[in-house]
Amino acid sequence: MKIPFISLLATLGSAFAAQVSVLGINDMHANIDDLPQLATFLKTERAADPDVLLFSAGDNRTGNPYVDNGDQPGVPMIKLMNMLGFDLSTMGNHEFDSGLIGLRDSLDAANFNFVCANVQADGGAELNLKPYHIFERDGVRIGVIGLVQIGSNGLPDVHPDNGKGLKFSDPFKAVRDYAYLREKCDVLILLTHLGFEDDIKLATLFPEADAIIGGHTHTRVDGAHMVGGVMITQTENKVKYITRLTFDVEDGKIVSKKAELIPLRELAKDADMQAAVDTTKASPYMQRRLGSVKPAITRRESLGCLMADSLRAYAKTDVAVVNFGNVRLEEFPEGPFIVADCYRLDPFCNKTVVFKATGKELTDFLNAIPSSDHHGAPCVSGIRYKAVKPAAELQPMRITEITQPDGTPIDPDKYYTVATNSYLMSTVTPLPADPGVAHDMDGARAIMLYMDGKENVDYSNVSNIDVTVE
Repeated sequence: MKIPFISLLATLGSAFAAQVSVLGINDMHANIDDLPQLATFLKTERAADPDVLLFSAGDNRTGNPYVDNGDQPGVPMIKLMNMLGFDLSTMGNHEFDSGLIGLRDSLDAANFNFVCANVQADGGAELNLKPYHIFERDGVRIGVIGLVQIGSNGLPDVHPDNGKGLKFSDPFKAVRDYAYLREKCDVLILLTHLGFEDDIKLATLFPEADAIIGGHTHTRVDGAHMVGGVMITQTENKVKYITRLTFDVEDGKIVSKKAELIPLRELAKDADMQAAVDTTKASPYMQRRLGSVKPAITRRESLGCLMADSLRAYAKTDVAVVNFGNVRLEEFPEGPFIVADCYRLDPFCNKTVVFKATGKELTDFLNAIPSSDHHGAPCVSGIRYKAVKPAAELQPMRITEITQPDGTPIDPDKYYTVATNSYLMSTVTPLPADPGVAHDMDGARAIMLYMDGKENVDYSNVSNIDVTVE
């Protein structure tokens, strides 16, 4: 903790003055390749202030095959966070991607605490998780309450099967149970994975907080967004930025506070952290070359079409559907395509489900996906469709026309075979009457089969969607 100069007036009055520094980052999504730059930054910060605190606002994992796959998915990222010296993390929705067992493994592997006030194990089971944590730095008490987002189904944005064995509650109600911490702490921070708009709502409902370090929506907040006296920060995603929050405290009261967004990617790479990252990535299986891409794929939807084509080729169906949120890369460079790239594209390993649907049921299914996925228009194979997206943000997208690749409209009464993933079959309503058959084949392995032996695959301008805005 830095102890800045104390004014003459404060000195004469024997006032205690101190400065608390907190570093906040969110939605790292296992982007381990940029952790060496983060390590360099942290060494500089700690040299200037050994007491600086380092917090994560969740979604530490999911996005890197070397982290998300193996005997203990997620744990490799926790081990790297231990090396970086994290002090605290809250839960993101992707912390639940390996279910209760995977969650427990990650919590137990951490040398730092996890806090979340609106989740607990069901049935009396124990988790290494607390609702809040209080730090003390040179007499200043810093309280931190954790919160994770909950969707309309009562779960975070996660496959429902991965929420089994856990109880979730409304974060906006749960936080009120800890309002008493305001009187016990000199600095009170909410460490949240709710999203920027919900952080704004939270600031109005919980004005007791001094700051919200948020995540989930990948919003870049330059400095801080103020709501009343609550300072809200967020650092986009994937270790591009970190925020330094500074609180000047006198006699147990904050007299000033500020936040600064700091870019990380241009920094030099720390050698020790680079060595640890290289060790994490030392997997001959993941490095196996399948084929190549030429030219570069610059659109996320084009990658989604590749994924949908992979499902359709495996299942030998008329149609395949992949939700846009399942497509985890924005682009892909020209060059080799390796096994690890399959898991980068689809880290969730949801099972493939094959079902029959009439043309009308298929239309209803596609229309329902944006409301459950919250990421946009689904990617398809074997069909094309036109849709209208209302300018009003809360209005659902409407599909106006579905055709086969040759332009023939689909028949509303005819049955088509459809391949999709188990996440959509667990979250979308209404579903077709046929519940389908789950296959022991996940999306990543379907991509492997599809890409194996294919050279110079061109998906650069592939699109099966025509969306217009009203």
